[in-house]
Amino acid sequence: MDPAIVVAVIGGGFGIVSMAYTARQARLARQDKAEEDARLARLAAEDGAYRRATEFDISVQARMQAEIARQAEQIRALQRQVAYLTRQITDAGLVPITVPEEGS
Repeated sequence: MDPAIVVAVIGGGFGIVSMAYTARQARLARQDKAEEDARLARLAAEDGAYRRATEFDISVQARMQAEIARQAEQIRALQRQVAYLTRQITDAGLVPITVPEEGS
């Protein structure tokens, strides 16, 4: 067999193997890129969900704090009114009846 043909066949074989390897690596790189893009998209979605949940939680806490402050002021006003009425009863010469608190 002619040495030029042998070299050409061997060179062609290496070329085909090289082409197949390059195509396989390109396909794997595309898959890796697609997986990385999907992972980044999922992380962005999770980050957005976390941010919205945090904002919601903060707003709920703020509303709860405002409600607690409103109720605390209402309790203070009722305590002032009870003290005023108790003074009126005492000033009228009556003895106010006290009721023990629940749980005591």
